[in-house]
Amino acid sequence: MIYQNKLFDHQIQSAAEKVAAVGLLAKFRAFAESQKKMQMAWSLVSLMVQGSILVPITFLLVYTQQGPVIIFLTISMVCFFASFVANLSDSGIRVTIISFFASIAIHVLMVLTSLFIY
Repeated sequence: MIYQNKLFDHQIQSAAEKVAAVGLLAKFRAFAESQKKMQMAWSLVSLMVQGSILVPITFLLVYTQQGPVIIFLTISMVCFFASFVANLSDSGIRVTIISFFASIAIHVLMVLTSLFIY
C-alpha cells in the first residue's frame, strides 16, 4: 500500500515554484546588470517610445473604439510620468526596465479592454 501525503506533495510543488521564481528573478537581475552600461539608452528609448508611440496610439485606439478615453488617458499619462520621474531621478537600470515593460503591458491591456469590452 502506497501512502500519499498531499501536504508533503504540496510542499514539494510550492518549493519547486519558489525555485522557478528565484530562477526568473536571478535571470532578470543578471540581464539588468548586463544592461547597466546601456542605462542612458534604456532611459531615452523608454521616454521616446512612451511619449511618441504608446500614449498617442493608445489614445487613438481607445477613442476610435469609443472606450473610456479620459480614464485611460489618465492611466497612460501616469505611466509616462512615473517612468519620466524614475528616469530623471536615476533610480537604476532595474527600475527603468521594469517601469518600461510595465507601461507597455498596461497600454496593451487598455487597448485590449477597449477593443473587447467597449
